[in-house]
Amino acid sequence: MKKQWMAKALLACMALQLTYTIVAGGSQANAADKSAKLPDVRIAVSSAGVKTGDTFEAAIWLQGFTGDYSDIEGYEIRLSYNPELLQPVIPAASVPLQPNVFQQAASPMTLANQFDAAAGNITISQITAKKGSLLFAGYGKVGTVSFKALKEGDAKLILAKSLIIKENNPGVNIIHTINSPVVHISAAGSGSAAADEHKENIGDAPSAKGTTVTAEQALQAYRDFEAIHSITWASDAIAALSVGKVMQGTAAGSFEPSRNMTRAELTKTAVVALHLDMVQQQTPAFPDVSKTAWYYDYIETAAHYGLVQGTTVNGQNVFQPDAPVTRAEIAAIIARVLKASGMAGSPSASQWPFTDVPDSYWATDDLQLLYSLQLMKGVSADKLAPQQYATRAEIAVLLNRLAALL
Repeated sequence: MKKQWMAKALLACMALQLTYTIVAGGSQANAADKSAKLPDVRIAVSSAGVKTGDTFEAAIWLQGFTGDYSDIEGYEIRLSYNPELLQPVIPAASVPLQPNVFQQAASPMTLANQFDAAAGNITISQITAKKGSLLFAGYGKVGTVSFKALKEGDAKLILAKSLIIKENNPGVNIIHTINSPVVHISAAGSGSAAADEHKENIGDAPSAKGTTVTAEQALQAYRDFEAIHSITWASDAIAALSVGKVMQGTAAGSFEPSRNMTRAELTKTAVVALHLDMVQQQTPAFPDVSKTAWYYDYIETAAHYGLVQGTTVNGQNVFQPDAPVTRAEIAAIIARVLKASGMAGSPSASQWPFTDVPDSYWATDDLQLLYSLQLMKGVSADKLAPQQYATRAEIAVLLNRLAALL
Protein backbone atom coordinates (compact mmCIF):
# COMPACT_ATOMS: atom_id res chain seq x y z
CA MET A 1 0.00 0.00 0.00
CA LYS A 2 2.78 2.44 0.89
CA LYS A 3 4.53 1.74 -2.41
CA GLN A 4 1.36 2.66 -4.28
CA TRP A 5 1.07 5.91 -2.35
CA MET A 6 4.76 6.65 -2.90
CA ALA A 7 4.44 6.06 -6.63
CA LYS A 8 1.49 8.45 -6.69
CA ALA A 9 3.56 10.96 -4.77
CA LEU A 10 6.42 10.81 -7.24
CA LEU A 11 4.09 11.25 -10.19
CA ALA A 12 2.76 14.37 -8.49
CA CYS A 13 6.33 15.57 -8.02
CA MET A 14 7.02 14.99 -11.71
CA ALA A 15 4.06 17.22 -12.54
CA LEU A 16 5.28 20.03 -10.32
CA GLN A 17 8.62 21.03 -11.92
CA LEU A 18 10.00 24.43 -11.03
CA THR A 19 7.29 26.38 -12.84
CA TYR A 20 4.60 24.60 -10.81
CA THR A 21 2.07 24.89 -13.64
CA ILE A 22 -1.42 23.47 -13.03
CA VAL A 23 -3.49 22.67 -16.11
CA ALA A 24 -7.24 23.28 -16.05
CA GLY A 25 -9.91 23.89 -18.62
CA GLY A 26 -13.52 24.97 -18.10
CA SER A 27 -15.24 23.21 -15.23
CA GLN A 28 -13.30 19.96 -15.79
CA ALA A 29 -9.62 19.14 -15.39
CA ASN A 30 -7.72 18.92 -18.66
CA ALA A 31 -7.78 15.19 -19.33
CA ALA A 32 -5.04 15.54 -21.94
CA ASP A 33 -2.45 16.14 -19.21
CA LYS A 34 -2.70 13.03 -17.05
CA SER A 35 0.16 14.14 -14.81
CA ALA A 36 -1.46 17.44 -13.77
CA LYS A 37 -2.79 17.49 -10.22
CA LEU A 38 -5.37 20.01 -9.17
CA PRO A 39 -5.29 21.67 -5.76
CA ASP A 40 -7.63 20.13 -3.19
CA VAL A 41 -9.98 20.98 -0.41
CA ARG A 42 -9.64 17.73 1.50
CA ILE A 43 -11.40 16.13 4.44
CA ALA A 44 -8.96 13.83 6.26
CA VAL A 45 -10.45 11.48 8.87
CA SER A 46 -8.44 9.86 11.66
CA SER A 47 -10.32 6.56 11.28
CA ALA A 48 -12.58 5.06 8.65
CA GLY A 49 -14.07 2.53 11.02
CA VAL A 50 -15.32 3.18 14.58
CA LYS A 51 -17.84 1.74 17.00
CA THR A 52 -20.76 3.54 18.60
CA GLY A 53 -19.63 5.84 21.38
CA ASP A 54 -16.15 6.34 19.90
CA THR A 55 -14.81 9.67 18.73
CA PHE A 56 -12.75 10.42 15.64
CA GLU A 57 -11.29 13.54 14.07
CA ALA A 58 -12.00 15.16 10.72
CA ALA A 59 -9.58 17.80 9.47
CA ILE A 60 -10.22 20.16 6.56
CA TRP A 61 -7.20 21.15 4.46
CA LEU A 62 -6.52 23.46 1.57
CA GLN A 63 -3.58 21.73 -0.12
CA GLY A 64 -1.52 22.01 -3.29
CA PHE A 65 -2.45 25.63 -4.11
CA THR A 66 0.78 26.56 -5.90
CA GLY A 67 1.81 28.37 -9.08
CA ASP A 68 -1.20 29.91 -10.82
CA TYR A 69 -3.36 28.93 -7.85
CA SER A 70 -1.23 30.49 -5.13
CA ASP A 71 -2.83 33.93 -4.93
CA ILE A 72 -5.85 32.79 -2.92
CA GLU A 73 -7.91 35.70 -1.64
CA GLY A 74 -10.56 33.84 0.34
CA TYR A 75 -12.55 30.67 0.85
CA GLU A 76 -15.83 29.39 2.25
CA ILE A 77 -16.16 25.82 3.45
CA ARG A 78 -19.34 24.08 4.61
CA LEU A 79 -18.96 20.59 6.00
CA SER A 80 -22.20 18.61 6.17
CA TYR A 81 -22.85 15.39 8.10
CA ASN A 82 -25.79 13.28 9.31
CA PRO A 83 -26.68 14.50 12.83
CA GLU A 84 -28.45 11.23 13.53
CA LEU A 85 -25.15 9.38 13.19
CA LEU A 86 -22.60 11.98 14.29
CA GLN A 87 -22.36 14.63 16.95
CA PRO A 88 -19.57 17.24 16.92
CA VAL A 89 -17.65 17.26 20.19
CA ILE A 90 -17.12 20.94 21.01
CA PRO A 91 -17.07 22.80 24.34
CA ALA A 92 -19.80 25.18 23.15
CA ALA A 93 -21.61 25.94 19.90
CA SER A 94 -19.87 29.32 19.68
CA VAL A 95 -16.32 27.95 19.90
CA PRO A 96 -14.68 28.76 16.55
CA LEU A 97 -12.35 26.70 14.46
CA GLN A 98 -8.82 28.04 14.39
CA PRO A 99 -7.78 28.05 10.73
CA ASN A 100 -4.13 28.22 9.78
CA VAL A 101 -4.53 28.85 6.06
CA PHE A 102 -3.19 32.35 5.47
CA GLN A 103 0.07 33.68 6.76
CA GLN A 104 -0.24 36.26 9.50
CA ALA A 105 1.06 38.94 7.16
CA ALA A 106 -2.07 38.46 5.04
CA SER A 107 -4.26 39.84 7.88
CA PRO A 108 -7.04 37.28 7.32
CA MET A 109 -10.57 38.21 8.39
CA THR A 110 -13.02 35.50 9.47
CA LEU A 111 -16.46 36.16 8.00
CA ALA A 112 -18.29 33.06 9.26
CA ASN A 113 -17.53 30.47 11.89
CA GLN A 114 -20.70 28.56 12.72
CA PHE A 115 -21.66 25.17 14.13
CA ASP A 116 -25.26 24.13 13.42
CA ALA A 117 -25.49 20.74 15.12
CA ALA A 118 -29.22 20.37 14.48
CA ALA A 119 -28.85 20.77 10.71
CA GLY A 120 -25.50 18.97 10.56
CA ASN A 121 -23.53 21.88 9.12
CA ILE A 122 -20.21 23.49 10.00
CA THR A 123 -19.35 26.66 8.08
CA ILE A 124 -16.23 28.77 8.02
CA SER A 125 -15.09 31.47 5.61
CA GLN A 126 -12.13 33.82 5.49
CA ILE A 127 -10.81 36.53 3.24
CA THR A 128 -7.48 38.31 3.20
CA ALA A 129 -7.10 42.04 3.70
CA LYS A 130 -3.96 42.00 1.56
CA LYS A 131 -3.13 40.47 -1.79
CA GLY A 132 -0.15 38.74 -3.33
CA SER A 133 0.95 35.23 -4.12
CA LEU A 134 3.58 35.19 -1.37
CA LEU A 135 0.94 35.37 1.38
CA PHE A 136 -0.51 31.87 1.03
CA ALA A 137 1.60 28.85 1.91
CA GLY A 138 -0.05 26.44 -0.55
CA TYR A 139 -1.05 24.15 2.32
CA GLY A 140 -3.28 25.35 5.16
CA LYS A 141 -5.50 23.76 7.76
CA VAL A 142 -9.03 25.16 7.98
CA GLY A 143 -9.63 23.30 11.23
CA THR A 144 -10.22 19.98 12.97
CA VAL A 145 -13.57 18.75 14.31
CA SER A 146 -14.00 15.80 16.67
CA PHE A 147 -17.14 13.70 16.13
CA LYS A 148 -18.85 11.18 18.39
CA ALA A 149 -20.41 8.17 16.68
CA LEU A 150 -24.04 7.93 17.86
CA LYS A 151 -25.34 4.77 16.19
CA GLU A 152 -24.51 2.20 13.54
CA GLY A 153 -24.44 3.28 9.92
CA ASP A 154 -22.26 4.82 7.21
CA ALA A 155 -21.54 8.44 8.08
CA LYS A 156 -20.60 10.47 5.02
CA LEU A 157 -18.78 13.77 5.38
CA ILE A 158 -19.60 16.13 2.52
CA LEU A 159 -18.15 19.44 1.43
CA ALA A 160 -21.56 20.93 0.69
CA LYS A 161 -19.86 24.19 -0.19
CA SER A 162 -16.24 24.53 -1.19
CA LEU A 163 -15.61 28.00 -2.55
CA ILE A 164 -12.09 29.20 -3.39
CA ILE A 165 -11.74 32.83 -4.43
CA LYS A 166 -8.72 33.84 -6.45
CA GLU A 167 -7.21 37.31 -6.73
CA ASN A 168 -8.39 39.24 -9.80
CA ASN A 169 -11.15 36.66 -10.35
CA PRO A 170 -14.19 38.16 -8.60
CA GLY A 171 -17.12 35.77 -8.58
CA VAL A 172 -15.08 32.85 -9.92
CA ASN A 173 -14.71 29.72 -7.81
CA ILE A 174 -11.45 28.32 -9.13
CA ILE A 175 -11.27 24.66 -10.11
CA HIS A 176 -10.18 22.24 -7.41
CA THR A 177 -10.83 18.73 -6.16
CA ILE A 178 -13.03 17.76 -3.21
CA ASN A 179 -13.55 14.41 -1.50
CA SER A 180 -16.35 12.83 0.54
CA PRO A 181 -15.04 10.21 2.98
CA VAL A 182 -17.32 7.66 4.65
CA VAL A 183 -16.80 6.52 8.24
CA HIS A 184 -18.29 3.09 8.99
CA ILE A 185 -19.92 2.91 12.42
CA SER A 186 -20.61 -0.53 13.86
CA ALA A 187 -21.18 -2.16 17.21
CA ALA A 188 -17.89 -4.05 16.95
CA GLY A 189 -15.93 -1.35 15.19
CA SER A 190 -13.32 -1.78 12.47
CA GLY A 191 -10.69 0.88 12.95
CA SER A 192 -8.46 -0.56 10.25
CA ALA A 193 -11.05 -0.21 7.49
CA ALA A 194 -10.08 1.80 4.44
CA ALA A 195 -12.01 4.98 3.82
CA ASP A 196 -14.57 5.01 1.03
CA GLU A 197 -14.02 8.26 -0.80
CA HIS A 198 -15.77 9.95 -3.68
CA LYS A 199 -13.71 12.60 -5.44
CA GLU A 200 -14.80 15.18 -7.96
CA ASN A 201 -13.57 18.37 -9.57
CA ILE A 202 -15.58 21.53 -9.08
CA GLY A 203 -15.19 25.19 -10.01
CA ASP A 204 -13.98 27.00 -13.10
CA ALA A 205 -10.63 27.73 -14.67
CA PRO A 206 -9.11 31.01 -13.46
CA SER A 207 -9.80 33.87 -15.85
CA ALA A 208 -6.39 35.30 -15.05
CA LYS A 209 -3.14 33.66 -14.15
CA GLY A 210 -1.57 34.02 -10.75
CA THR A 211 0.39 37.06 -9.79
CA THR A 212 3.74 36.77 -11.52
CA VAL A 213 6.52 36.71 -8.95
CA THR A 214 10.07 37.07 -10.24
CA ALA A 215 13.03 35.43 -8.59
CA GLU A 216 14.19 38.82 -7.37
CA GLN A 217 10.80 39.60 -5.82
CA ALA A 218 10.74 36.21 -4.11
CA LEU A 219 14.10 36.88 -2.50
CA GLN A 220 13.25 40.45 -1.55
CA ALA A 221 10.29 39.13 0.43
CA TYR A 222 12.80 37.82 3.00
CA ARG A 223 14.30 40.16 5.57
CA ASP A 224 17.73 38.62 4.98
CA PHE A 225 17.61 38.79 1.17
CA GLU A 226 21.09 40.37 1.04
CA ALA A 227 22.54 37.33 2.80
CA ILE A 228 20.79 35.08 0.28
CA HIS A 229 22.22 37.10 -2.62
CA SER A 230 25.70 36.62 -1.22
CA ILE A 231 25.37 32.82 -1.52
CA THR A 232 25.63 32.85 -5.30
CA TRP A 233 25.68 29.05 -5.66
CA ALA A 234 22.29 28.72 -3.95
CA SER A 235 20.35 31.95 -4.52
CA ASP A 236 18.69 30.79 -7.77
CA ALA A 237 17.54 27.55 -6.15
CA ILE A 238 16.18 29.38 -3.10
CA ALA A 239 14.27 31.76 -5.36
CA ALA A 240 12.79 28.97 -7.48
CA LEU A 241 11.64 26.94 -4.48
CA SER A 242 10.26 30.04 -2.78
CA VAL A 243 8.14 30.91 -5.81
CA GLY A 244 6.92 27.31 -5.94
CA LYS A 245 6.28 27.36 -2.18
CA VAL A 246 8.31 24.23 -1.62
CA MET A 247 10.47 26.20 0.82
CA GLN A 248 9.47 29.28 2.75
CA GLY A 249 10.84 31.58 5.38
CA THR A 250 10.56 31.61 9.13
CA ALA A 251 7.83 33.25 11.19
CA ALA A 252 10.12 36.26 11.53
CA GLY A 253 10.19 36.67 7.74
CA SER A 254 13.76 35.49 7.11
CA PHE A 255 15.01 32.54 5.10
CA GLU A 256 18.19 31.87 7.12
CA PRO A 257 20.09 30.08 4.33
CA SER A 258 23.13 29.23 6.47
CA ARG A 259 21.17 27.69 9.33
CA ASN A 260 21.00 23.93 9.64
CA MET A 261 17.61 22.59 8.57
CA THR A 262 15.73 20.62 11.20
CA ARG A 263 14.12 17.23 10.71
CA ALA A 264 10.69 18.85 11.06
CA GLU A 265 11.43 21.49 8.43
CA LEU A 266 12.71 18.91 5.98
CA THR A 267 9.63 16.77 6.54
CA LYS A 268 7.26 19.62 5.74
CA THR A 269 9.32 20.48 2.67
CA ALA A 270 9.06 16.88 1.42
CA VAL A 271 5.28 16.76 1.95
CA VAL A 272 4.74 20.03 0.07
CA ALA A 273 7.20 19.19 -2.73
CA LEU A 274 5.46 15.85 -3.37
CA HIS A 275 1.96 17.36 -3.10
CA LEU A 276 0.89 14.64 -0.67
CA ASP A 277 -2.67 14.32 0.59
CA MET A 278 -2.67 15.28 4.25
CA VAL A 279 -3.75 12.66 6.78
CA GLN A 280 -5.26 13.03 10.24
CA GLN A 281 -3.77 11.05 13.10
CA GLN A 282 -5.67 11.14 16.37
CA THR A 283 -2.79 9.55 18.28
CA PRO A 284 0.77 10.78 17.62
CA ALA A 285 3.08 8.22 16.02
CA PHE A 286 6.02 9.61 17.99
CA PRO A 287 5.96 10.54 21.69
CA ASP A 288 8.11 13.64 21.14
CA VAL A 289 5.83 15.15 18.46
CA SER A 290 3.08 17.18 20.12
CA LYS A 291 -0.31 17.55 18.44
CA THR A 292 -0.09 21.31 19.05
CA ALA A 293 3.23 21.70 17.21
CA TRP A 294 3.20 23.39 13.80
CA TYR A 295 4.90 20.38 12.23
CA TYR A 296 2.63 17.68 13.68
CA ASP A 297 0.45 17.08 10.61
CA TYR A 298 3.40 17.11 8.23
CA ILE A 299 5.35 14.54 10.25
CA GLU A 300 2.30 12.30 10.62
CA THR A 301 1.60 12.54 6.89
CA ALA A 302 5.19 11.77 5.92
CA ALA A 303 5.28 8.83 8.33
CA HIS A 304 2.01 7.51 6.88
CA TYR A 305 3.52 7.45 3.39
CA GLY A 306 6.75 5.89 4.63
CA LEU A 307 8.93 8.91 3.87
CA VAL A 308 10.30 9.31 7.40
CA GLN A 309 11.07 7.03 10.30
CA GLY A 310 11.93 7.49 13.93
CA THR A 311 15.01 6.53 15.88
CA THR A 312 15.28 4.53 19.10
CA VAL A 313 16.29 6.51 22.17
CA ASN A 314 16.03 4.94 25.62
CA GLY A 315 13.80 2.21 24.25
CA GLN A 316 11.36 4.64 22.58
CA ASN A 317 10.85 5.31 18.88
CA VAL A 318 11.19 9.10 18.75
CA PHE A 319 11.37 11.55 15.86
CA GLN A 320 13.53 14.37 17.27
CA PRO A 321 11.84 17.11 15.19
CA ASP A 322 14.17 19.91 16.27
CA ALA A 323 17.38 17.99 15.60
CA PRO A 324 19.40 19.15 12.59
CA VAL A 325 19.13 16.85 9.59
CA THR A 326 22.19 15.13 8.15
CA ARG A 327 23.12 14.59 4.54
CA ALA A 328 22.54 10.85 5.00
CA GLU A 329 19.01 11.41 6.32
CA ILE A 330 18.16 13.59 3.34
CA ALA A 331 19.44 10.91 0.97
CA ALA A 332 17.32 8.27 2.72
CA ILE A 333 14.09 10.26 2.31
CA ILE A 334 14.63 10.98 -1.38
CA ALA A 335 15.82 7.44 -2.08
CA ARG A 336 12.67 5.94 -0.51
CA VAL A 337 10.53 7.82 -3.00
CA LEU A 338 12.68 6.91 -5.99
CA LYS A 339 13.03 3.24 -5.04
CA ALA A 340 9.37 2.68 -4.17
CA SER A 341 8.32 4.23 -7.48
CA GLY A 342 10.66 2.13 -9.59
CA MET A 343 12.54 5.23 -10.75
CA ALA A 344 15.89 4.15 -9.34
CA GLY A 345 18.34 1.73 -10.89
CA SER A 346 21.32 0.07 -9.22
CA PRO A 347 24.25 2.49 -8.94
CA SER A 348 27.73 1.20 -9.68
CA ALA A 349 29.80 0.88 -6.52
CA SER A 350 33.00 0.89 -8.66
CA GLN A 351 32.41 4.57 -9.45
CA TRP A 352 32.11 5.45 -5.77
CA PRO A 353 35.06 7.75 -4.84
CA PHE A 354 34.24 8.48 -1.19
CA THR A 355 36.39 6.89 1.49
CA ASP A 356 34.32 8.14 4.44
CA VAL A 357 31.23 6.03 3.59
CA PRO A 358 31.96 2.34 4.21
CA ASP A 359 29.83 -0.44 2.76
CA SER A 360 28.47 -1.15 6.25
CA TYR A 361 27.11 2.39 6.72
CA TRP A 362 23.32 2.40 7.10
CA ALA A 363 22.70 4.85 4.23
CA THR A 364 25.41 3.78 1.77
CA ASP A 365 22.94 2.53 -0.87
CA ASP A 366 20.86 5.70 -0.62
CA LEU A 367 23.89 7.97 -0.86
CA GLN A 368 25.23 6.01 -3.85
CA LEU A 369 21.87 6.36 -5.57
CA LEU A 370 21.75 10.13 -5.16
CA TYR A 371 25.37 10.46 -6.23
CA SER A 372 24.78 8.37 -9.36
CA LEU A 373 21.86 10.64 -10.28
CA GLN A 374 24.01 13.73 -9.65
CA LEU A 375 21.64 14.91 -6.95
CA MET A 376 24.27 14.90 -4.20
CA LYS A 377 27.93 15.78 -4.55
CA GLY A 378 30.89 15.38 -2.23
CA VAL A 379 32.38 18.07 -0.03
CA SER A 380 35.74 17.14 -1.61
CA ALA A 381 37.05 14.67 -4.17
CA ASP A 382 36.98 11.74 -1.72
CA LYS A 383 34.75 12.92 1.14
CA LEU A 384 30.94 12.91 1.19
CA ALA A 385 30.49 13.79 4.89
CA PRO A 386 27.26 11.81 5.44
CA GLN A 387 26.97 12.87 9.08
CA GLN A 388 27.47 16.55 8.31
CA TYR A 389 24.43 18.70 8.97
CA ALA A 390 22.82 20.28 5.92
CA THR A 391 21.96 23.95 5.72
CA ARG A 392 18.74 25.30 4.28
CA ALA A 393 20.67 26.63 1.27
CA GLU A 394 22.23 23.21 0.58
CA ILE A 395 18.84 21.49 0.71
CA ALA A 396 17.37 24.09 -1.63
CA VAL A 397 20.07 23.26 -4.19
CA LEU A 398 19.45 19.52 -3.81
CA LEU A 399 15.68 19.91 -4.30
CA ASN A 400 16.33 22.17 -7.27
CA ARG A 401 18.37 19.41 -8.89
CA LEU A 402 15.66 16.87 -8.10
CA ALA A 403 12.99 18.99 -9.78
CA ALA A 404 15.18 19.40 -12.86
CA LEU A 405 15.78 15.64 -12.98
CA LEU A 406 12.10 14.77 -12.79
